[in-house]
Amino acid sequence: MDTENMKAAQHITAGQAVRTTGSGTVTPAIEPEKLHTSPFFGVALETVDPPHNVKVKVQVSGLFTLRSLGPDRVVPGRFGAVGINSSGQLVRATSEECVSAPNWIGDCDASGTVTIRPRRDTRLNVLDFGAVGNGKTDEHADDADAIQSALDCAMRLDTTDGSVVYLPPGEYRIKRPLVISKGCILEGAGLARHDETSRILADVESGNFNLNIGAVGGEIVYCAIALVGYATGLAMTPPRGRADYAVLRQLALHSIPAQGMPAATFQAPQMDGIRVMATGACIERMSVVSFRRNGIEISSNLDAPAVDASGVQIRDCLLTSNGQNGLDMGSLGNDNASNMLIMNVSATANGRDGICDNSRLGSTFVSCHTAANRRRNYSCDGKTRPSVYVGCYGEADAPSVFKSRNTAVIGGDIDTTSDSVFWGFNSLGKGPSALRVVNDYSKVHKYWIAETGVDIEEGEEQTPQKGPGNGYVYRATHAGHTRGVNGLPPEKKGMPDFPPVVDAELAELDGLVWKCVRKNEPQVTTSNTLGSYNEDPTIIHDFQIVTVDGKLQLAGDSLFRTQVQTGPPAIKGRVAVSLISGGVSFPPTYYQTAYENGPFPGALMLPEAWIGNYIYGERRICVVTGGNPYNARVGSCNFYRPGDLLVNAVRGQTDPDEIGWWVKAACGRGKAASVWARGKHYQIGDIVKPTPANRFVYLLHAYKPGDPLDPHLKVSGPSQPLSWNPDVPQQVEALTDDNHLKWMTLYDLDDPANKWCIEPLPQRAEKQTKSNATSIDQLKNDFNALLDKMRKANLLE
Repeated sequence: MDTENMKAAQHITAGQAVRTTGSGTVTPAIEPEKLHTSPFFGVALETVDPPHNVKVKVQVSGLFTLRSLGPDRVVPGRFGAVGINSSGQLVRATSEECVSAPNWIGDCDASGTVTIRPRRDTRLNVLDFGAVGNGKTDEHADDADAIQSALDCAMRLDTTDGSVVYLPPGEYRIKRPLVISKGCILEGAGLARHDETSRILADVESGNFNLNIGAVGGEIVYCAIALVGYATGLAMTPPRGRADYAVLRQLALHSIPAQGMPAATFQAPQMDGIRVMATGACIERMSVVSFRRNGIEISSNLDAPAVDASGVQIRDCLLTSNGQNGLDMGSLGNDNASNMLIMNVSATANGRDGICDNSRLGSTFVSCHTAANRRRNYSCDGKTRPSVYVGCYGEADAPSVFKSRNTAVIGGDIDTTSDSVFWGFNSLGKGPSALRVVNDYSKVHKYWIAETGVDIEEGEEQTPQKGPGNGYVYRATHAGHTRGVNGLPPEKKGMPDFPPVVDAELAELDGLVWKCVRKNEPQVTTSNTLGSYNEDPTIIHDFQIVTVDGKLQLAGDSLFRTQVQTGPPAIKGRVAVSLISGGVSFPPTYYQTAYENGPFPGALMLPEAWIGNYIYGERRICVVTGGNPYNARVGSCNFYRPGDLLVNAVRGQTDPDEIGWWVKAACGRGKAASVWARGKHYQIGDIVKPTPANRFVYLLHAYKPGDPLDPHLKVSGPSQPLSWNPDVPQQVEALTDDNHLKWMTLYDLDDPANKWCIEPLPQRAEKQTKSNATSIDQLKNDFNALLDKMRKANLLE
């Protein structure tokens, strides 16, 4: 025993930890602001009350003979650190009275004998709380109390210093669930594939993992580690507060014995590895292996107790060999499970889905990997709002299903089922990358065959997948397990013989019963594909008709293609839309352009498909979709220039012979114009009318050069131009200055006197009968015949 005689600066009680204040003086170590930061000097061996310069004997190392911890503080067989309570007296690290952690005065053995050796750490080490880390070799070991004591101590400290609970390399067997406290960080030594790692072994055979916090989403929680995001109050002893923004990192979590396979020697309760019921929690660089249900389960609840699981992050994790899903998001309650970030997660060989996304408002997945899952690699099944999958990968041995509108899949390589619905650049079958959205879909999944079978929940609906199936839908009236197939490819064997009779039943394993409920009526869907098609970067957009399985009905099915022309004999920069079949493009059916190229002879312009820039007077062709140019707004245009051709798609009742109009003079629609206002910013193309009216309207043609440079600061003048007065002669297409603006004069088309500006074109071709085409070639011929008739009617050159 090493002792020193020190000066006592104030009253000191025997058994108190003391600090040195310099010059050989000590003081009791009870100042709150120094409990975690200022190291101890030793333990006082006597009581002194100095009015003067009195010395006190202090033990600075060795065995402490006063058994101050007492038998009531002893945990047999547990070695641990010793801190102090608020009075400066020695207490075990596991005691709720300990206020100095991770600042330790020494260590004690199971009997309570203390060895004085002051030391200060920067984090809480579970070995200081009695953990042993030999669970791999000692089946009777249980480090749950020690680890939980460290976590509870971190919560009590409520300081940055000591909020990290550290597990040195070892095998930590636990027999009850761990609860991560508010803001705490449970950290291991790293997730390495060798013995020098930190591994928690959940002993599901001899332990009890019922987390007694009540029902969440109608279910009692069973898990190995829980992050609980609401104040548990009396439901837990001791109360542990919220786990919002807590962190799990750099360790492995295994179920022993392994539970992921149906043939496991011991079947534990349906429990998860990690249960997240907290806001902003982060799980990173972890492996979660062989739990009966999900590796990680994220769930929330709006009802009391309210659970918010938004903003959770899962990064750099391996989730493998779990009985159901590697990662399950929101299946047990998703009202507050939203906006989560999942990065670099590998989910493999799980009994159901690799990643099951039911997040409420969608989440983001980046560079995730899935493989060998026995039902699906990715499952986004309709409960969620739009999620985004960026650069994710899924092996071909399991499909992926996306059934949520507006889900985006960008890059990566995910083998999706043909009835999936998503936006994104993603491989389609064996083809190149493209952007695809299916606007209608089947809600019935195809029966998936896996070697070890698939867990099926009550109420699931499926239809056989071999060939075209049998045309019926089957609902699981009792949960269970499919029978699987031994080593044979899924498309070859393993599917039971489903009876094609409504109300007929078929039983499989573990009580699974299918009931035939209805015919599976085929649905026609549409598919848009944007991006590279057949590795041709000039193709912008494809539109095609497909069947419910997402495949073309016939090899020769038709679609419209939008494509950029790149050079002779085409006009460079022109965007053409063509009717194509089997990858062979027909002559373009209409054109759009981005570089002010003129019209192409024989091209039919659809609504809003304008040639060039109408400001500069290029000839345009457009479709009037109802009425006539005097009473129907055409596209986004309120004015016309000489040479414009208007084709009437729906002829009016008053002029049954008029099928189009030829614009003879610059004119605009006065009813669509606004009244000129002073000091106002207008946009190019805006039309105004003067006060009082003068049978003309005015188009903003350009901004005047010079100050101000910002176009938004270019405004009209303080008063209406005098040249617009009714008694002043007007010249159409003349330009008028107005402060920063230049206006072009147009005839007011709504004035009856200006009706002459647009000349009607009468019907000059034979009546066009409906097409009876039964093939693409016939449709092409009918279309070309229609173009010929339009040319005869002087509607096309």
